[in-house]
Amino acid sequence: MKTVSKIKEVKATQCFSFEVTMLVHIIADNEATAKTQLDDKGGIVTKRDVKLVNTATLYGEEKE
Repeated sequence: MKTVSKIKEVKATQCFSFEVTMLVHIIADNEATAKTQLDDKGGIVTKRDVKLVNTATLYGEEKE
């Protein structure tokens, strides 16, 4: 009698897509400097709303 065994356990990998809305404060001398600082270093986040938009299985099998 032959016994068959799994070679590797299949584990699903998923992609989660989120929509994120943030309010960010920048302390600067003018708008151009503030924009540059935001792009380069970020700012102070005072509000963040997160909404899950979609999920998709990328690898493996979906489990029910």
